[in-house]
Amino acid sequence: MTSLPFHTLSPVPGELTATNVLARMIDGLGFRYHWATEDLREEDLDFRPVAGSMSIGEVMVHVYDLAWGTHRKFGGEATRDRSPGQIRERTLALYAGLRQQLLAMDDVALAERIAGDEGWSIWYWMNGPIADALTHVGQITSWRRMAGNPQPSGVDVFRGIRE
Repeated sequence: MTSLPFHTLSPVPGELTATNVLARMIDGLGFRYHWATEDLREEDLDFRPVAGSMSIGEVMVHVYDLAWGTHRKFGGEATRDRSPGQIRERTLALYAGLRQQLLAMDDVALAERIAGDEGWSIWYWMNGPIADALTHVGQITSWRRMAGNPQPSGVDVFRGIRE
């Protein structure tokens, strides 16, 4: 079995740049998603806290869509594939690719990448799809606890490790 990305957080960047800040946000998002979705059972994917809300599986597809859109925005070439059995792996791979894309850019390249986006600066990407994905990862963590299958113990989101 291959190890999926974001099992732990990567070392803290040595320099404070816009691209490093964004990459670190993706690190935190990927780490939280990795552990929020680890060892989910089939019945967990169908769980919804109330009628009319998304199920855990549907939330995972939404997070995938957010990852796909953000990955593409920052230069990634990814085919959209929402295959149910592989949504977790594909989402983590998109965030890992996004992280690499960001680390390959300097702040000037980042500014150029988003300059032509009809006025949607980097700030909108941060408070839009990236923050939205973090919110939904929290939902997955909470809902799986309600479904009787809490996130694995020992996950330390502050230090980015699992003890």
